[in-house]
Amino acid sequence: MIRRVGLRRFKRFGDVEFLLPGHVVLAGPNNTGKTTVLQAIAAWSLALDRWKQLNDFQRHGGAYTRAPIARQAFSAVPLRAFDLLWKERDYAGSVEIEVQSAEGWTVAMELIADSTEQIYVRPRPSASPDVVRQARLTTVFVPAMSGLGTEEPLYQRPKVDQLLGQAKPGDVLRNLLVEASGSERAWMGLQQSIRRLFGFELAPPDATGPHILAEYRERLGGPALDIASAGSGFQQVLMLLAFLQTRPGSVLLLDEPDAHLHVILQDAIYSELRAVAAQQRSQLVIATHSEVIINAVEPRELCVILGQPRMLATTEERARLIESLRVLSHADIMLALDAPGVLYLEDYPDLEVLRAWARVLDHPARGLLTTRLFWKRTVVETRPGASGVRARDHYEALRLVRDDLPALELVDGDARPEIQATAITGEGFQRLRWRRYEIESYLIHPEALARFVEQTVGSAAAAAHLADLRRHLEENFPPAVLRDPLGDHAFLNATKARTELLPPALTAAGLPGLPYTRYHEIAALMKPEEVHPEVVETLDAIMRAFRL
Repeated sequence: MIRRVGLRRFKRFGDVEFLLPGHVVLAGPNNTGKTTVLQAIAAWSLALDRWKQLNDFQRHGGAYTRAPIARQAFSAVPLRAFDLLWKERDYAGSVEIEVQSAEGWTVAMELIADSTEQIYVRPRPSASPDVVRQARLTTVFVPAMSGLGTEEPLYQRPKVDQLLGQAKPGDVLRNLLVEASGSERAWMGLQQSIRRLFGFELAPPDATGPHILAEYRERLGGPALDIASAGSGFQQVLMLLAFLQTRPGSVLLLDEPDAHLHVILQDAIYSELRAVAAQQRSQLVIATHSEVIINAVEPRELCVILGQPRMLATTEERARLIESLRVLSHADIMLALDAPGVLYLEDYPDLEVLRAWARVLDHPARGLLTTRLFWKRTVVETRPGASGVRARDHYEALRLVRDDLPALELVDGDARPEIQATAITGEGFQRLRWRRYEIESYLIHPEALARFVEQTVGSAAAAAHLADLRRHLEENFPPAVLRDPLGDHAFLNATKARTELLPPALTAAGLPGLPYTRYHEIAALMKPEEVHPEVVETLDAIMRAFRL
């Protein structure tokens, strides 16, 4: 049994530690490193076994001798070149994988660069020969089920391991059944599990011919069917249980065992795997993002990988993990690790307008909004019929990645009254609300609009267009708005500028059909004295919200 795994420079990880208190489920979105952890454990086992085959336990010159491994023999990870094992493919120095067992020994194996076709392995020089001699661990890396071939010859165990390392479990399933049938206890256990889960009867495989014959019956006395004709879910479960029965006392590294399984069967198979593992004295280390399996796991057996690995402690954290898998992308996770905070906006044009104002004002928020920002499109919580991720839900999911990440939601003034602004403290979830109807309402400035029209149509033709613009504004806007565009006006607080004010004004000026995604160009042409004071207050608040 493994209790701890430490990785240094292995694939995506720099220096990281995983705790494994017993059976462990590694949970997280795609591309966060779940499979990498399984591969690292398998690589450690392969490296130690290879070194023991070729070396004694005595040190030479203060260090252990090195054992070579060719790429074709490295069955732990499918590789086209060994440098792919090194973080960022920086193929120099060594990779270290350290394993601590339940028996108390700890051994770190070094993977030392040689060529893209060969590496050397050895125990870390500081490990004593007695500890290295004691270290024994059988691991089996089981990738998700691949397609099952119609024919499969009988292989020796090294060939089976090699095909598994190439992520081809579908090429060895019949061999596993032959191996299981050689033990009465293993075969009976496998038959009982399949009968319990599917109601099928497994027939003993026949390996006397050039290809293994493996069949089952869907009912007692029914016709014999080849396992290749069964569904992928049955094949997946059969493979997992065959590994458990044929590798007693092992650490089973299961990569997405829920693949191809209906949600009802996902729950049943996890329960069955745990029961069989207990009988076989085996440990399960499972990589998954199945909500069903995560729900079935005790929180203390859940390791969430969202940036850095962390063991969960409560059912509340487990619920947050499930929600995070629904709403977080890989990009969200990467950005949350480095960004000073997350800004929630209703649309991307809102961000472009803010950026334009920050440039006009030469505001300190300019750098944040341009190069350092983690922003996310969201929907207002109480807006009926709204689709998409709500800011609070997304933020709660992000807290599993980084609990100290501040967030700021910027909502339009048309939001319902119950959506209130909060204090800007630089901590947790914060909210600002525009006093006017929406962010485009602050673009209503006669001089700025005229400047935009002139630049768009050209100075030579601008006179007639500007006259039409002025006429439209005078006929449709309250005089107070035109006289004091920076004032507090009920008209601008209650009218949707994006669809009801700006399009008619620009159409009258000879710019029909101008998309709202270009409205940030109006902001970019404003003079500092034309930018509403509330805009400055909002940019200041963004900086405070992210402790900048």
